[in-house]
Amino acid sequence: MWIIVDERRSYHADKIKIGLVGYFMEGSRRTAECQVIEITGLIEKNHKKANS
Repeated sequence: MWIIVDERRSYHADKIKIGLVGYFMEGSRRTAECQVIEITGLIEKNHKKANS
C-alpha cells in the first residue's frame, strides 16, 4: 500500500502494526485479504514522491 497524501501519514502511522490483517476493497466488495509483514518509509520526514 502507498500513502499518496503526505498529510495522512500520521493517521496511518498510529494505526498500522506488523501482523495487522486487512482487506483491499473495490467499492463495497472485498477483493483481497492482506497482512502487514513490513513497514518502510512511513514516518520519514524527508519523504520523496516518485517521479519527482
